Amino acid sequence: MVNLVVVSHSALLAQGVAELAQQMTQGGCQLVVAAGIDDPENPIGTDAIKVMEAIESVYSPSGVLVLMDLGSAVLSAETALELLGPEIAQNVRLSAAPLVEGTLAAVVAASAGASLADVDAEAMGAILAKATQLGEGISAPEAGGGAGVTVAPDAQSVSWVVRNPNGLHVRPAAKLVEVLAPFAADLLLEKKGQCVNPRSLNQLAILQVRKGDTIRLLASGAQAGEALDAFMQLAQQHFGESVTTSSDSGFTGVMVPRGAISAAVFQWHPVMPVFLPQTINVEQVGDQQQRLHQALAQTTADLMHLAQQAEQQISIDAADIFNAHAMLIDDEELQAAMDNRIAQQLVCAESALQDELMAMVADYLALDDDYLRVRELDIRDILHRTLGHLTGFPPEPFSPAVSHEILLLAEELLPSQMVGLNPQQVKGICLSQGHIMSHSAILAKEMDIPMLVGVLGCIEASHNGQQAVLDTAIGELKLQ
Repeated sequence: MVNLVVVSHSALLAQGVAELAQQMTQGGCQLVVAAGIDDPENPIGTDAIKVMEAIESVYSPSGVLVLMDLGSAVLSAETALELLGPEIAQNVRLSAAPLVEGTLAAVVAASAGASLADVDAEAMGAILAKATQLGEGISAPEAGGGAGVTVAPDAQSVSWVVRNPNGLHVRPAAKLVEVLAPFAADLLLEKKGQCVNPRSLNQLAILQVRKGDTIRLLASGAQAGEALDAFMQLAQQHFGESVTTSSDSGFTGVMVPRGAISAAVFQWHPVMPVFLPQTINVEQVGDQQQRLHQALAQTTADLMHLAQQAEQQISIDAADIFNAHAMLIDDEELQAAMDNRIAQQLVCAESALQDELMAMVADYLALDDDYLRVRELDIRDILHRTLGHLTGFPPEPFSPAVSHEILLLAEELLPSQMVGLNPQQVKGICLSQGHIMSHSAILAKEMDIPMLVGVLGCIEASHNGQQAVLDTAIGELKLQ
């Protein structure tokens, strides 16, 4: 990741710029200041050695961008560059961008993973965005433009009416850049026919999105759908801001995928296996290990059957989810670790299984990558299935006691619970928890069943048979 150095005559000025910039992207790129001189009576000035040390402190092979105020700050930065070793200096760039605006644009671009050249270009473009906002004769991009980004004619799109009181000002715009950065997709953000690149803070500033404006994200490419869903999730969170709305009759969430559904509510509360942890004596170790392996074998057989069912009803890709689950639970090292827990801790098979798999869940939840982090749901799916076999209550497929079309409401759905759902009956799914990147959501999309996730309070506020509508244009469940 590209990191930044801010050089200024004034330590207070540099610290203020750094504080403002760091609010844009929490946990993003590193930013340090090299400002003022060590003279209490005359603290205003710059020090080339201090600049050099600052660059070295945040150096990475991706590069370092140095932003300066004026005069001797430029000279000190140039001297620091000469003092650095050539292997470092070749990856350091001095930017002519305006200090405050350039630093804000640069820190957002760098935190989104942009290259050194692109971070510098964003910093340099900051003055254009400001001049355009002030109407000082600098033209904004033409409609259909977007900083070199093109989107296919058959691109997918979603729309959103901005409710933020101050529109997409710098903090929510920075959040949008951050969220859209990872996706392999060509993206444009459109407002009233004008399009910009939504991965550029400067371009978003030029678009001047205000409260009440309708914005549309257009996407094409391998991860277009994922980018659109991530955009809608962020939009539902008002781009990271707390926004009070006048509506208290609905519940908001995130659509996966998009569609419009009206049907009767059917709540599903699948029974999850429970057990009382028990200690055992040495003589019982072998029996508990045998119980565990029998349950694991039953789970493996279940998963292979689910894979076949998924391939027939959904797709080969859907089957691969459960083939992967089977490979995970059949892993010799994992099974040996469970055996060791039984033998060394003298605990029952249920405890050994739960402790080992929940440790895996914790490892997944600690990851930075959202896509990988939500794979913890797959581990819990395997855990619940195997515990079911151990306790004598294996999971049962969804079998509603009604024949009409329904909106399925649940707290959460495990990937295996998606297999067997009938899209002709289950017209939509609404979860009070869930995540748009989970395998459950991915399966819902492949089955063409619209799913709303993160709809807090939907179960408590509804009852079976109640008519409801999934308004997918804004990602909202309306209870009637």
